[in-house]
Amino acid sequence: MRISTLSHLAAGAVELGVVYASVEGVNERSYAECLEELTHKAHALGATALIGLQLVQSQFQWNQRTSLLATAIKEG
Repeated sequence: MRISTLSHLAAGAVELGVVYASVEGVNERSYAECLEELTHKAHALGATALIGLQLVQSQFQWNQRTSLLATAIKEG
């Protein structure tokens, strides 16, 4: 059974999985830091692209965080 987060992949592309990153803060700097961490994790998997990027910023008084989630793929 194949389970995918994508309805269609380009010819030769392989879905490597979902990558997630989260950092403290809710601002432009924290977004850039989070995106850097996310791309670092994707590169470690051998990914050449990230698709379906989802941003969550929580601003609770005691826990302000920026989180990103995306599907890592390797294009052939």
